[in-house]
Amino acid sequence: MMNKILLTSTAFAALIAGPATAADLARPIHRRPAVVVAAPVWTGWYVGGNVGYGWGNARTDIAGAATTIANQPFFGGIPANFALAGSNRAGLHGVVGGGQAGYNFQLATRWLWGFEADIQGSGARGSSTSVNSFSGPICATMGGVPPVCSSFFPLSGTAATAYEGKIDWFGTVRGRLGYLVNDRVLLYATGGLAYGRVELSGATNVNGVTIDPIGPISTPFTSPGTSVFSASRTNVGFAVGGGIEGRLAYWLPPNWTWKLEYLYLDLGSVDTVNPFPAANPNTSAVLRATPFTGTMTTHTLFTDNIVRAGLNYQFH
Repeated sequence: MMNKILLTSTAFAALIAGPATAADLARPIHRRPAVVVAAPVWTGWYVGGNVGYGWGNARTDIAGAATTIANQPFFGGIPANFALAGSNRAGLHGVVGGGQAGYNFQLATRWLWGFEADIQGSGARGSSTSVNSFSGPICATMGGVPPVCSSFFPLSGTAATAYEGKIDWFGTVRGRLGYLVNDRVLLYATGGLAYGRVELSGATNVNGVTIDPIGPISTPFTSPGTSVFSASRTNVGFAVGGGIEGRLAYWLPPNWTWKLEYLYLDLGSVDTVNPFPAANPNTSAVLRATPFTGTMTTHTLFTDNIVRAGLNYQFH
């Protein structure tokens, strides 16, 4: 009897549970699919363009050395030597723009290295004026063999040099080392070779007075002198800087990136050597001095600071 009761209970439970189990098996199971977000891939070649602004300096060191000879009747002449030196800066300002190309290699999840080359047109130019003084005595009275000066005419003068410097164009070849703040933003440092065309042009005007000790009488130079100089060179220097680069996910396809960059450029120097302006320091009706002979030299170092914004297209 007990066995019959157990068999009947089991069969009844199976009849009740069976339809529910079948219904559960037949009902589809809805699962939310996993969302896979692929991190941007930075490895690869890229090209782009940029525009920005530059401000820098054309620092010019000026030096002059000249000689005049006092010619006094019956006594011949004794040379008088003069020298001057000074330094000045011409501020360079202008718009820059050009293109760049490079390669990135993503070392790990967050680090990146690469290289970049660019070529830029530059409107950076500026001018300045440097005024440098010189002074000394000219022999007035001579006697003996060989001649010896016994009195002097004081002489003082100025050399005013007006010049303009400019950077016509430049380019760089640099390495880059960066850190990915996240998948879309890169901070980087950069440095390497810089090269470019620099120009210098200007003129030096020399004038002054002599003082005749009898009187005294101040006598201006009878003929102030002018010397014109110019030079241009394609120089090699260096560039260092850094920047930030990011992806334009909301406005452009993921292959496009924007960048904001700062560079410091040293584009080397330009030198000029020209005859000293042939000013004539005549002194009096008795004492005459020859026009100055000698050289004027300039040494100009060109540097620039660049801030620029750009777009890059990456090839994957």
